[in-house]
This record gives sequence, structure tokens and C-alpha cells, in this order.
Amino acid sequence: MISDRLLALLAERAGFRVTRWSMVRIAVFAVAALVLASLVLPSRPGDVSAAPYNAGLATKDVRNVALPLGDTRGFKPTSRPSTYQVAWIGGSETLAVGAKTRAFIPGLVTKRIKTVDGRRVSTDIYYLNAIRLADQLAALSTALASKPDLVVVSLNPVWVMNDLAVQQWDYLDGELAQHSAWPPSRWPVAASLVSPGDVGWKLLSGVSPDGVGDRFDWGVDLARRTEALTFLDPVPGAQPPPATGLAALGQRRPVDFFYGQFQPQRRPTSLTEQQLGILERQAVSRSDVNEIVLEQMLAMVRRAGVDAYFYIAPVNPEVYAEPAAQDYLADLRADLARVSAGRTDQRIRLDPQGLQARVPPTEYRDIVHVLDGRPEAAVLAQDICDLLTANDRRPGCEDS
Repeated sequence: MISDRLLALLAERAGFRVTRWSMVRIAVFAVAALVLASLVLPSRPGDVSAAPYNAGLATKDVRNVALPLGDTRGFKPTSRPSTYQVAWIGGSETLAVGAKTRAFIPGLVTKRIKTVDGRRVSTDIYYLNAIRLADQLAALSTALASKPDLVVVSLNPVWVMNDLAVQQWDYLDGELAQHSAWPPSRWPVAASLVSPGDVGWKLLSGVSPDGVGDRFDWGVDLARRTEALTFLDPVPGAQPPPATGLAALGQRRPVDFFYGQFQPQRRPTSLTEQQLGILERQAVSRSDVNEIVLEQMLAMVRRAGVDAYFYIAPVNPEVYAEPAAQDYLADLRADLARVSAGRTDQRIRLDPQGLQARVPPTEYRDIVHVLDGRPEAAVLAQDICDLLTANDRRPGCEDS
């Protein structure tokens, strides 16, 4: 074996002998090398300018702080100490998708509230497409570490209690590992989702933040510099073969993957019917994992001593008119009421009834993606203003 020959060579030339302390020496030298690399290498803190929708929708006061998909740092919160800082966590249901009314709904809310206690409101949106509850737990961990004044969490009714849709973006597991060491109540979810590799990489990132911690940016830069290097002759016009098996599965929508695991009572023929079928699956979920994750989120904001508002986004009124949808959402409200019982107070609010009955009917693209977010933003702004006022804050909500 090559390793045996290498050890023999080291023993012959340098007097190296394998002892019980060999691994300790290797670890010490490895840590020293990582620390040295962190001192020498420049910091690569990540860039959110290319985060989804920032180019057209971000403003001075509102921005998506998600780093590129695959970057294990997850998010890059902004630091604006003179402002009232809001951390808003959600997925595509927080986006108005109309051609002429496209907007971050959190941005519309920020524009309505404007100031709190005389400070300008600044909103970091922890936005990921198809975000699931465990992903929101990771985002909440990062958000609370940035010491926000207010946390807002959007609970997508399509996924929130669906035990086949606990997590979508497992590259965030390093954030879960970092923030799950204490208290012990966080261990069950961490043990279910976090791998030893996630823990190891996060520990190494702590030893060498500018080296291991920033490895995503270094990797992207190295790939860009070396992508033209090859020992093969280029073949003009070559096309990759069509994806099959797992590769094809990976290219399909999460909804398509979901239907490989669950068949509803009636076969869906449209995206809206597919999503209605997901509500059906949510109603028959039997695992407690989603409930445990939500309980942890409520406990985290309580320990952090921060004002928090959890809300259930409304669904398309045309879908809600279906008796089946009303039954599924009634089950969801009952589950949320049970999970949140005793875990909310004057500073932490979760209304199991959601926004459905209070947002005026408007047009949707499908079950949860609204075209014009202004009616929903008006209700959200009023709810947040009520929460802040009840806690002796002075929000600028005159126009909300």
C-alpha cells in the first residue's frame, strides 16, 4: 500500500515512528495550519446582492439576505444599529407575483409601518424558495444571533405540518448544528437532521473562518479560474444525455417528488389540485417532527426575549371555497392551536386562524401565490402594529 511505503520511507529518512500520539500530532498540526490559513487568507464574507429578487425588489430598507444556494453559511444578516431591525422568515408565499404588482410583501409592510420608537424600520428577509419548517428553524437560529428587534415568521399552510416536507435545503444543517448544542430540547431535531460531517465542518469553520468558513466563495472562485483546464478535446455541439433515475428526480419540482411518496384520494390534473392534495396529506400526517420544530421555534424566540409574530399565510379564496380545503385548513388550525398553547404570550403571537378571513379576496396565481400583496400587507401591518403597541412600542402605523 502507498501509505505503508510512505511510512517506511519516513521512518528510514526522518526517523518517524507511529505511536499512540501520532493522531494527536496530526490534529495539532492540522489545526495550526487552519489557523495560519485563516490569518493569511483574506475574508470572503459572502454577497447577497445576487439573492433571489434583490435586483428588482430590494430597497434601502428591505432586502433578501440569503446567500447562494449551497453556501453553508446560509444567510448574511445586515447590521444597521440605528434602525429598528426586523427579521422576516418565509418562502415564496411572501412574494407578490403580479406582472405589475411584483413585490416583497415584507417590503410592503415595512413601507406601511415606516418607523418604530422613532427609528426607521429595516427588514432582513430570510427568503428561500420552497422553504420548509426545518429550514425556517435554521434561518431563525441565524436571525436571532443577529439580535433583531422583531421576528416575523410566515407559516406556509401547504407545508407547515406536512411530515413528508420537513426540510428542503439540507445545506443549512451546519447552522442547525452550531445553534443546537444547548439547551437539550434542541437535540431531537438536530439528531434527526444533522450529520457528523455538518458538525465537523462547522467546528473547522470556527477554527478557520476565513479559510474553511468561507470555502463556498473560495470554491466558486477556484472553479471559475480552472473551468477551462482539461486534458480532453472539446466536441463542438455536444449535448448531455437526458437525465434518468435520481438525476431526473432532482430536476423536478418538489411537488412532483411529493407525489412520488403520496397519492391523494383524487388524481390531480393541475398545480392547484396538486397543492390541494398536499393539504390532504398534511391532514393525515402522523409524525410529530413538524410540531417539535415549531415548538422549538416558539421556545427560541421566548429565550431570546424578542417580540415575535407567527402568521399563517392565506390561500386562494377560490380554493378555500372548496369544502375539502376548508376541512384540511380547519385541521391545520386545530394542530397549530394545540402546539402553540402555553407557548405564546403578549410578546409572542401565533393566531391559529391565520389571515384567511381578514384579507379581502384578491387574485392568485395558484393556491398560495398572490398577484397583488397590498391587501395582505395591510392586515399584516395592522397585526404587527397591534403587537408592538401592546408592548409599549411606538410604531408609525397611522396609514396602515
